[in-house]
Amino acid sequence: MGKTHVLSLLATAGAELAGVAAPDIGPEVAELCRVAGAQVSDDVAGLLKSGLDAVVIATPTDTHVSLVEEAAAAGLHVFCEKPLALDVKQARAAVDACERAGVKLAVGHVVRYFPAYAKIRELVKRGEIGSPAMAKCRRMSGPPGEARGWYAEGLRSGGVITDMGVHDFDWLLWCLGPVERVSALVAERGAGQVAMVVLAHEGGAISSVELSWMDPTGFWTAVEVSGPGGLLSHDSRSSATFRFDQDPRSETGPPAVEVPVGEPLNDPYHDELADALAWFGGGPAPRVSPADAVAAVALAEAARRSASTRETVPLRSATP
Repeated sequence: MGKTHVLSLLATAGAELAGVAAPDIGPEVAELCRVAGAQVSDDVAGLLKSGLDAVVIATPTDTHVSLVEEAAAAGLHVFCEKPLALDVKQARAAVDACERAGVKLAVGHVVRYFPAYAKIRELVKRGEIGSPAMAKCRRMSGPPGEARGWYAEGLRSGGVITDMGVHDFDWLLWCLGPVERVSALVAERGAGQVAMVVLAHEGGAISSVELSWMDPTGFWTAVEVSGPGGLLSHDSRSSATFRFDQDPRSETGPPAVEVPVGEPLNDPYHDELADALAWFGGGPAPRVSPADAVAAVALAEAARRSASTRETVPLRSATP
């Protein structure tokens, strides 16, 4: 993700990459910095004091909060990769640190910027399928590789539920609203992990999130939302469109239609970062608020607790 955000910064008008600092910087990122004339260092504190306007944090999850607090103390706006933290207490500490310092905090819940997911949510909110009753999200990948071994350490990444599931938890909150109950199961096989999470939304809808670090076919996602007026679905393996199925007896349109969702060259990672930078400069707020990021962490934490206890975990609301 560090490389992804460096490339996004270099492609964003009005943004200047000042430097990258970390104990271990990959050769591709170092080369990008060299070409851009940006410094490369292992001195994070020194970089934060070098006259920056903002910082992008793309480090292991267990380091997010301390780095957010350090950046906020330096008076810098912050874009932090998801998840904001491993638990709600830490996530709120990060938000509080930025509020005390008077700086802005954006969090990289990029699924809101993927065209198919954004379009499906738009149609749900517009009432195209009536009151949504059920949603299903799938997010599949192979086991974490050696270069990303910290993912497999539950105390560092939160496991497959937090690291991968938080994407879909955030989108489901955005699409279907707050959650009142969470149930989850996890199975582990070596470095691989799979999980199934079921959410009961306050509005009456039910959603499920299926997660895997055991898929030999590589990374892919799928989503569907159904209601009395039809079914909206998307599978990243098949196309850049989403599908709208309606009851064949309906008189409102054809039984099924494939709908294009946006320009194929749109880069969601660039778009989310560009929105955050524009906000830092006085523009409108991005699609994800700090409260949204805390809410997603709350769901992930509740799901992990449910998987551990094998009991349903109640939430008064997923919105802190």
